[in-house]
Amino acid sequence: MSRPSSSSTPRQEDDGSASNTRPTKTTPNAKMDPLLRDDFQLYFRVGLLLSISVYTAIKVNSVVADPYLDEVFHIPQAQRYCLMHFKDWDDKITTPPGLYLLSYIYVGFVQTVLPIYRFVLQNIPTFTTTPTGWETKPGSASNFTHASLEHCSTVSLRFLNVIGGSVFIPWLVYEICLYVHSPYHQVTPPPIPVVVVAGPGPGGSLADPKEVEKAKRKTELPPGVGPKEPVPKVDVIEERMNHEASAAQTAMNVALFPLLYFFNNLFYTDIWSTVFVLFAYRSYLLYSPWTSAGWSLLSLFFRQTNILWTIFLLLLSAIRILKRLHPPAPSSLLHHHPLTLSAILGRAGFGGLYDPSITHSDVSDYLKSLLSIAISGYSNLSPVLIAIEPYIYVISLFGFFVYWNGSIALGDKTNHVSTFHPVQLFYFSLFTILSTPFVFLTNPITLLVTTVKSFFGSPLKAASTVAASLLIAGAVHQFTYTHPFMLADNRHYVFYIWRRTILSHPDAKYLGIPLYFLSGFFVYRQIGVKPPALPPTVKAINPQSSAVVYTTHTLTFLLAFFAATAGTLVFAPLVEFRYFVVPWVMWRMHIGIGDGKGEEKGWWKRNRVGGVDLRVWMEMVAFLVVHAVTIKIFLEREFQWPGTPGMMRFMW
Repeated sequence: MSRPSSSSTPRQEDDGSASNTRPTKTTPNAKMDPLLRDDFQLYFRVGLLLSISVYTAIKVNSVVADPYLDEVFHIPQAQRYCLMHFKDWDDKITTPPGLYLLSYIYVGFVQTVLPIYRFVLQNIPTFTTTPTGWETKPGSASNFTHASLEHCSTVSLRFLNVIGGSVFIPWLVYEICLYVHSPYHQVTPPPIPVVVVAGPGPGGSLADPKEVEKAKRKTELPPGVGPKEPVPKVDVIEERMNHEASAAQTAMNVALFPLLYFFNNLFYTDIWSTVFVLFAYRSYLLYSPWTSAGWSLLSLFFRQTNILWTIFLLLLSAIRILKRLHPPAPSSLLHHHPLTLSAILGRAGFGGLYDPSITHSDVSDYLKSLLSIAISGYSNLSPVLIAIEPYIYVISLFGFFVYWNGSIALGDKTNHVSTFHPVQLFYFSLFTILSTPFVFLTNPITLLVTTVKSFFGSPLKAASTVAASLLIAGAVHQFTYTHPFMLADNRHYVFYIWRRTILSHPDAKYLGIPLYFLSGFFVYRQIGVKPPALPPTVKAINPQSSAVVYTTHTLTFLLAFFAATAGTLVFAPLVEFRYFVVPWVMWRMHIGIGDGKGEEKGWWKRNRVGGVDLRVWMEMVAFLVVHAVTIKIFLEREFQWPGTPGMMRFMW
């Protein structure tokens, strides 16, 4: 993203005096450009991450030199590709060949860099260390296939994931967090193409402007009605730097997420699958739909379930074009208000979405929002189809693949049959709140009062609470499965968690119902927590400050996110924590920390370190501790299976 120039700031009128001369960088009193990015916070943290990752990789490779667990399939397959044997395929592998193709490209890069390294080694005596596993046999430099096999050793292939997890993931998360949360780092949207005709309906997109205004007047709240947001006075430069520091620390925390960071050290698909999904989402935020669709297509070469995140981007693209064509007129439309269903649907008929904030909504608002999306999308069918066209091609190609392959899985299809497993959503929400408890910390009294009001604040909310509890209970009773793999493999933590919880007693599974309900409420509601209102000074500096900010805390975003998460998890019969990675990363990038009301007097606003909320620092420390413990267990707690060569180890 190109940096906005300082010309975007208001200029003083030139009256010919020297005092009005525009300051330069050498002028001591020159003001900083409020929109000029300074990514030092990110560079520092990436350097720290790389240091930890390289140290951990050296430890792991010194103890576990041979391929372990699924690596016994992945590494030989990658080595076949390194030898350019692209037609050889192991039928036990169920994922597409993206990781192996990337390894082939990576090996070409290594072969280009190694001669430079050897030159430095021969001419600078202080460079005496040769990385283990990267050596090329004498005389093999001209033999591409032989050298490729040397570079495709276990150590070098694992290092590919170190690069992805310690460089690409934090950089992408940092960029996305800035675009989503920071009003100082917004993207200027391109103009909407004039390809539509007047009149509502599938043949057109824009209604008569007079009719639209008439509909707005009928459905808007009177002036002064509705919740008012505080307008704080802020130091623009300090706030911009705080946003960058917070985004950089969030990026580091996401990269350190134990479920993801552990696989930096093994040759698995999780790291690069996540990287390409993040590339696709970043391109969507940059208003580059064709580039986004291209990254989405590449992500499918790493994991088939990434098609759900392509659908997620398709839904967001449709919602975004509707909001751009018919922006919500009053700010109060983003909150819960007493508009009738007929008024909401009347506005939707002219293209306007009903999109209240998650934190100000009840179950009826979800139904109204869904109807609003359907009606507004039909009324603006032409621009919606143009906006989602790139993703339609990707989804169509994937559908052709499934038809040709006969299944979504490659290779071993018998053990990877789709099963309706809705309880996976409950496991995900409980896992999320247990893995990231610090971001939920707030005033306990406020939390208790807010929760009780959300559950029993009205007859409708009380009825919704009872209905949701019964729905969860029914799903737990009917759809709690135990996959044979979970009982057969004691190398994974889920094996022991499952035995000590679900299988500890025939009725133990029902004890989780209140936990599922509460965790689901807090996890999905946290997406709706937004920062304080933008002060007018910010909008004057960056007119596009509301292009993305305040659009990811609303019902339409939650519905799209929930659809993608459900599609990813609900049809997986095996409970495996690795399936939670992409939904968790998406969730973590979008949640708000603090409700923006009374934060100046709150505990955490006063306890910022380096511009970052103390809760985020606590999260980082917890992740580092978990990482250290799991790696120590993996390396030191060995055991053996009778009749099986090699040592077994515990892992996620």
